Amino acid sequence: MGSWKRLSIQDPAPLGHHCVRVYPLPSDIVVDRDVPIRTADGTTLRANVYRPEGVERCPVLVCVTPYGKDAGVDRYPVDFDALAASGSFVGEFELSDRTAFEAPDPGYWVPRGYAVVVADLRGCFASGGRPRLLLGRAASDAADVVEWAGEQPWSTGKVGMAGASYLATLQWYIAAQQPPHLAAIAPWEGVTDPFLDSLCHGGIPETRYSEFWYSAMHRGCRSASASVRRIAPWLMRRFPDRFRHVAGPPPFEDVTVPALVGASWSDQGPRTRGSITGYTRVGSPDKWLYTHGRKTWQTFYGGEALDMQRRFFDHFLKGDDNGFDEVPRVRLETRHDLRTYSERHEQQWPLPDTRYVSLYLDHGTGGLRSAIPGEAASDRMFPVAGDEMVFTTTFDEDTEVTGHAALRLWVEAKDAIDMDLFVALKKIDPSGRDVRFEGHGGFEEGVVAYGWIRVSHRALDPEASTAYRPVIDPAEYRPLVAGQIVPVDIEIMPHSTFFEAGSSLALVITGHDFETLPDVRHDRTINQGFHIVHAGGRFDSHLLLPVVPAEISADDATGVPAASASLHDLPIAWGALFGRQYVRL
Repeated sequence: MGSWKRLSIQDPAPLGHHCVRVYPLPSDIVVDRDVPIRTADGTTLRANVYRPEGVERCPVLVCVTPYGKDAGVDRYPVDFDALAASGSFVGEFELSDRTAFEAPDPGYWVPRGYAVVVADLRGCFASGGRPRLLLGRAASDAADVVEWAGEQPWSTGKVGMAGASYLATLQWYIAAQQPPHLAAIAPWEGVTDPFLDSLCHGGIPETRYSEFWYSAMHRGCRSASASVRRIAPWLMRRFPDRFRHVAGPPPFEDVTVPALVGASWSDQGPRTRGSITGYTRVGSPDKWLYTHGRKTWQTFYGGEALDMQRRFFDHFLKGDDNGFDEVPRVRLETRHDLRTYSERHEQQWPLPDTRYVSLYLDHGTGGLRSAIPGEAASDRMFPVAGDEMVFTTTFDEDTEVTGHAALRLWVEAKDAIDMDLFVALKKIDPSGRDVRFEGHGGFEEGVVAYGWIRVSHRALDPEASTAYRPVIDPAEYRPLVAGQIVPVDIEIMPHSTFFEAGSSLALVITGHDFETLPDVRHDRTINQGFHIVHAGGRFDSHLLLPVVPAEISADDATGVPAASASLHDLPIAWGALFGRQYVRL
């Protein structure tokens, strides 16, 4: 395993702070505005091109945006001041006044020897045609932009793509089409399965972020698409399952160019899942993962991440022998609290020495135990009234929890045919106070990790699911019947979190969202009546926790399940390995 780096690093961003500094684009950058680019079907897209003055040829970074290539910070779809007023704070970062939303900053990249091409999506702002709903079709247009950039007289023919969120998501679909001039991609916190990653969490429709995102995506669309813009949100509310056909994942095996993937533990509602999935499944032999648990935009535009991106592109677009090919494949950032983290480098994700520890729910003590309680028991909650179930375990020694967690519950719905379950993992310090972490959009009241399930969508996808990561098959619908007790397996978002000796992990189960975060919500739950959770005896309700031993190598342990093991073919006793590490509160 990689050596532990226990040195704590303090994020310098003060709490409740946001400051976006905007500087003028340097005068020695050549700017070509509204350059026409013809797509394969004859539609004309428009792009801005930023080039270094006096440089004959240079590699190119391309992004294609729905948010407006000419929209400066004051016209972004996200109002940073409004975010701060709602309790979300973006921190501090610096952009040139020509930086499109979540796009590479030409003020940074052009002085370092790159051309930057920012094009409007078809049917948006200055580009012709009508918008395309399917990501694969939008990617075809973007692939034409890549090829155009690779053939210009000021281009070396080496083209990369960079950008965050939607600009990252589109990169996966473009790369799968394998345009010849595309030489590298750097998708930063983008989704790879829009339906399961963002639109419908565990079968529960997400209502706030998805509708905001849809509106932001289409604010620059042409009037010809107005009727589609009006009806699509209604369709998303009424028939969310249908959108899995509109926004399916790309063919990962066809993505073969080098990839530097950015993923955060802080953006779990919209993007964390997709970033990790993309890195894990991408077909490229040259891939790197940059993880962090801090603020999205502050980190993306910050010096450390930009340096990593620059070295990556210098190596694969310029051919610099800068040693990037020797960089370990995974930069792992482990959170300690809201402003403290540590980092180290690993070669694989998930970490190969991970021990998947089964902790069983004990209704009698409210604890998480290393063995199944002998007697079956049940407890009920009334989710409409905000009831919760809480189970805890305390760590006797410093412990790192890194990777994918999963929760199996045996559940029953009284007087209902379905139920929505929301799960959170929390860290509690030795004095009993909640330890908070960064959340989506700068929300500073986040927890360790989240999970969601609509029980009627409990059927698993056997090809996508692993021993530690259950993935639902949204096409199957299995309503409950009176008195029926069923097992459900809940995927919990990946993360890396450090628990000091004496701190505790709390598993919280409820039927509603956990925070008042306005940007990610599930407003259309189907809960009624009581939820009943069964544990003990024949009901193996348990949390599967990915623990990284500090001093035990993979060769020291026996009975460790391989990553390809079936979902529940896992050991149930780890006392010989961990001793008295887990003690009930």
